Amino acid sequence: MATSRVRFSARMKGIGLAGATLASLMVGCSGSAGSSTTGASGSSAKVESPTTSAHPVTAETTAGKDGNTGRVTVQSVAPEEFKKIIAAQKGKVVLVDFWATWCSPCRKKFPQTLALAKKYGPQGLTVVSVSMDSPDPGDQEKVFRFLQEQNAQITNLANKMEDSEAAFGAFDIDGGALPHYKIFDRKGNPGRKFGGDPDHPFDEKDIEKAVVAALKEQ
Repeated sequence: MATSRVRFSARMKGIGLAGATLASLMVGCSGSAGSSTTGASGSSAKVESPTTSAHPVTAETTAGKDGNTGRVTVQSVAPEEFKKIIAAQKGKVVLVDFWATWCSPCRKKFPQTLALAKKYGPQGLTVVSVSMDSPDPGDQEKVFRFLQEQNAQITNLANKMEDSEAAFGAFDIDGGALPHYKIFDRKGNPGRKFGGDPDHPFDEKDIEKAVVAALKEQ
């Protein structure tokens, strides 16, 4: 009887973990309040005081997944600095991908963001990634390592605000959920955005359609 109860408990635990993983892929990842961040599994990790430099971190990459080589950079920014970077892209359509290393759906979808940059860059698309990881040096190292692995030769930014909840609000990320995407038109005006609403799911095709529509506008 004791053995049966143990096996039943193990099966229920496995079902619970599978359900949590499925939910994170369908809805996304939520940023936590205060001084912690919540991963795709729902667990919280303490955010320590940041010492991240304001200067870009750069490295020459070896061959990426597509076989290309090039320069991967990451720059830590505050929300106001982010806005200036977007404003400087007037004349181009901008797609912004807000993500985090602790967000499994973010990591899974990131290659699709890079694919859009490659496909529509010649037509006037600029792609920007913004990591919402903690500014803690250890977490930023994970960010940079992931971007190197992806050979992410786009404009890569990283949030440098200490308070994660305030950061999600300052960057206007609906519901504090990741991944989150924003599209800005050629005049720098905000357009379509995706994420934060579980009642309105989206996929990469929806984002691509929105990008194409924005590129057609003059």
